[in-house]
Amino acid sequence: MAKTAETDPRTRILDAAEDAMGELGFTGTSLRHIAQEARVNLATVYYYFGSKRGLMEAVLKRRFGPLREEHLALLRRHEAAAKGRPLSVEKVLEAMLLPPLRLAGEGPAKRQAVTRLLGRIVTEPHAATQAALRGQRAEVWTAFERAWQRSLPKAPLAELLWRMEFVWGALAFILCNPGKIQLETHGACNPENTDELLAGMIEFFSPGFQALARGRR
Repeated sequence: MAKTAETDPRTRILDAAEDAMGELGFTGTSLRHIAQEARVNLATVYYYFGSKRGLMEAVLKRRFGPLREEHLALLRRHEAAAKGRPLSVEKVLEAMLLPPLRLAGEGPAKRQAVTRLLGRIVTEPHAATQAALRGQRAEVWTAFERAWQRSLPKAPLAELLWRMEFVWGALAFILCNPGKIQLETHGACNPENTDELLAGMIEFFSPGFQALARGRR
């Protein structure tokens, strides 16, 4: 019989670590506190994760691993449909934008868990945290960089990479600040309206990428 999240010590540790790291950051979180919250001893934490860094990486993998797989799967589907032709700017943008935007439309519990963790990681300059985040997104970053280079072969690499950062930055802001967006726009902008948000972002970002089609010095 499968263990439940309530009785599985590994899951309890991950839950406690996610809450603590989302609230206090990597440097402000102690393994002793996590063990206490998870109702296990410190040796159990080390048994499953080896170190604080190992625990953090496991937390990130659990939350962002499915998002990575969805990114790559959507990009592969678009590439298969293109039958060897480069993807359009709009299709590459859709593959970048849609999986994260779906998080904004998820139920409150899942969305809050992801956005709290993401917000803390984005704003915390700790080297280990940033290295772990780069490790989580490395495969996706490389896949999209290659897709953009196929779609825009004349684009200067530095300008292409800047535009990718603009897109990731906008996504991070939307995911981390959905309530703020609704408040400041007096409800006119709803981050949970995935279809509308996706269409608006593609319309906004497309010209910036298309401007690179001719290449620039």
